[in-house]
Amino acid sequence: MARAGVTYHDIAKAAEAIKTQGQEPTVDRVREHLGTGSKSTIAPLLKRWRSDNGEAADVSGLPNDLVEVVKSLHERVQQMADHRIEQARQEFETLKEELRKELTHADNTMAQLTARQRDLENQTERLSKEKSEQSRSLEDARVSLAKAESQRDEAAARIVELKESVAELKQENKDIRDHFEHYQQRTAEDRQQEREQFRSVNQGLNDQIQNLQHRLAQAESRASELFDANVQLQRHADELKRANGALNSDVKGKIEDVQNLKHELEEAVAKCREYQHQNDHLAQNMAVLTTQKADVDKQVAVLSQTLETTKTELKTTQDKAALLIDENKVILQEKAVIQGQFKQLQSSL
Repeated sequence: MARAGVTYHDIAKAAEAIKTQGQEPTVDRVREHLGTGSKSTIAPLLKRWRSDNGEAADVSGLPNDLVEVVKSLHERVQQMADHRIEQARQEFETLKEELRKELTHADNTMAQLTARQRDLENQTERLSKEKSEQSRSLEDARVSLAKAESQRDEAAARIVELKESVAELKQENKDIRDHFEHYQQRTAEDRQQEREQFRSVNQGLNDQIQNLQHRLAQAESRASELFDANVQLQRHADELKRANGALNSDVKGKIEDVQNLKHELEEAVAKCREYQHQNDHLAQNMAVLTTQKADVDKQVAVLSQTLETTKTELKTTQDKAALLIDENKVILQEKAVIQGQFKQLQSSL
């Protein structure tokens, strides 16, 4: 059925105008002259105009076999195009799904590696903090040990000084006793001659003896105090030795812990490098997959362009086939008319 605005009258006027210009009216020329209408609409109306005007159809007498071959060719082209499109679409969907899965797996792996790297960084930072704290503790222990050793040296020096003071006091006491004995002997020899002087001297000596005895008691008390202080200093020195041994043991343990932490840190750094290498490898794989995806997109674009071209060719072939079918119908009608006329002529003869 003709479209609205394209009627048989329009086709007839266009065909007459083209014929007036000295050209043969064809579907394309009529369509170009009208500026509208489809070939499938113009072709039967143009054939009707030719039939009404008693003109012979401008055909080469195509047989039915040729029309069937054209139909078969059209169907094969259509099937091949559909099959190729479907195959390309399935391949694209399969490749797209595989790429999506690989991309998802790569994203998950990247996320896991990133989380693991963060954990390793946090662990490394924590180990660094613990190492710093242990270093500070070790330094404090060394400072305490140095202070203890200094106190021990001071205590030892003080003990030596106290021993020297005790020795001096003992020597002083001995000198006083020797002087006192010598003085008593001399007093006994001179007693007869200096009796009067002896009393006064004896009184002075008694006072001096009391003073010396008091000094001796003070010296003995001081020696006792120094001995007690020496015992306390010795105990303190023993305690410092034990503390020094404990600190040395603690320092050794801290050093071992630091070495273990260094070993763990080296292992963590090695694992981090390994994960970084895996991450780079995955990044390379993703780059390759991205390149493959770009190639597939290009192939899909080429296939799409080929499909559009095939569709255009198919549309052209369909139009030509429709035109040939319409012309074949007209030829068959004309053939039937000629055969009827021929039969009439035979019957009249």
